[in-house]
Amino acid sequence: MSTSNLKRLLEHMDISNAALARSINVDASLISRWMSGQRQLKLASEINDKLAAYLMNKLVKTNSTNWFKRQIELDGFVCDCDVPDHLHKQLRFWLSSDGDTVGQAMDLLAKADRINPSLERDRVITGLPEITAFLDKALESLADSSSMDIHLSNEVTNLLGYQPISQLLHNSMLNKNMTIRLIISMSSDIKAVSQLICQYMQPIIAGLLSVSVLHGAVPGITNQTTFIVQKEMALIVFETLRNMAPPIGTLTYDADFIKESQKSFEHAHKSSQPLLQRYNDNAARGVIDIFYDELSLPGGLDVIKDSINPIYMAAEAHGAFVKTLGYKGEQLRWRREQMALYKKGMHDNLDNGTVFREMISLKRLNQIVEDGVCKMPALYFFGVGIAYLGAEGCLSILEGYRDYLNKYPNFHLIILDEIPELSERSCWHIKQNSHWMLNGWSNDEHIILYTVQLMLTHEFQSLYNGIWSHANYSEGRRTQTLSILEDSITRMKTRHHL
Repeated sequence: MSTSNLKRLLEHMDISNAALARSINVDASLISRWMSGQRQLKLASEINDKLAAYLMNKLVKTNSTNWFKRQIELDGFVCDCDVPDHLHKQLRFWLSSDGDTVGQAMDLLAKADRINPSLERDRVITGLPEITAFLDKALESLADSSSMDIHLSNEVTNLLGYQPISQLLHNSMLNKNMTIRLIISMSSDIKAVSQLICQYMQPIIAGLLSVSVLHGAVPGITNQTTFIVQKEMALIVFETLRNMAPPIGTLTYDADFIKESQKSFEHAHKSSQPLLQRYNDNAARGVIDIFYDELSLPGGLDVIKDSINPIYMAAEAHGAFVKTLGYKGEQLRWRREQMALYKKGMHDNLDNGTVFREMISLKRLNQIVEDGVCKMPALYFFGVGIAYLGAEGCLSILEGYRDYLNKYPNFHLIILDEIPELSERSCWHIKQNSHWMLNGWSNDEHIILYTVQLMLTHEFQSLYNGIWSHANYSEGRRTQTLSILEDSITRMKTRHHL
């Protein structure tokens, strides 16, 4: 990294060289040599680990993590600064003289004469930039719609979370339609698994990445990631448990080794459990039952949505829109009855004091008001595919939000400026002590991801609670939400002549 990073951080934190030296027990002259470039601060060094830990605590205590996040984003990184392990790791990379960045990894690719990433022979490769370069070379040579199998020896293996590797895999899946089967041998860290799912949510929703788990993994002396590409090449990467040394990769085309490794993967895959069930509209009946259970069974419901929620439409408005979809007679009657059952279940829960919480995006709300239309799954209207709800229907939802807030003190709504935790055109539903579900409609296909694994559900619940807590919900915030809704309702009526 640039030698200016440490200087920039110390200036922002108002920490002198002498104070830093005392805190990490080194001579103050060493700090000066690091910042001048006369002395390298090695990524794998113990002192870098100690320095990052000290500065991480300072960033957290002074509420400066958002400042740091902005700095690393300028360098092409994405970091969850609310997760201490991620923040500490990113600080180590950012401060070190030989740290790996997206730019460096790509620079190594451009300077192929220096690293010579030959894919025609077995070899050992060292360090994240070179491993990234070789994986990029391998993926670049693949035809569209190729396949890859990946196995993680445990859930805390870091390689797939490394930004350049993640970007390569995303590009191959989303741009070349490559499919990946990922097996994670799990011990107990469900939080690490949920972070990995969030990082790869887009290809999971697209059906290009499937994730399954094997329980009961025993910690080893290294963490291992195995890539089997098109059943023709294997790349095995070893990481130390504390990531204090650069990872080592072994690349092979040995046919016997790959054949036996593929057999082992297939055996493991048969024994593994899918972490998320993926549904489309072909399973509409089952999904309708899930929605009913969410609203009607005891237990709170938390929703975070890059849209607005049609469950809060007036029954007349919902039925009128269903009719525009071409349903009539018995089909129309059945859909109206289903919506009435949904509403009754929700009202019974709210009347009994069950807490319903929802978060929506102000950015999306303003767009809906401006356009007078909202794209959402037709399943909300007991149909298939994607529906485009017009201005009258959108207005009914906004009025419904307002009316429920006024009627039920246990119904809560927060309108956030943006919801970066979500993929575009999707939402999470978390049913207390029951399940987590993601609804996605970014393309013209409606996809649902669903899990009843309580450990994973609880992890997403913790993430949701963190977002909610960060929004500082209070009676004042509730009043603000009502004011935004009233303004949106007025603008919707005026703009679309309702």
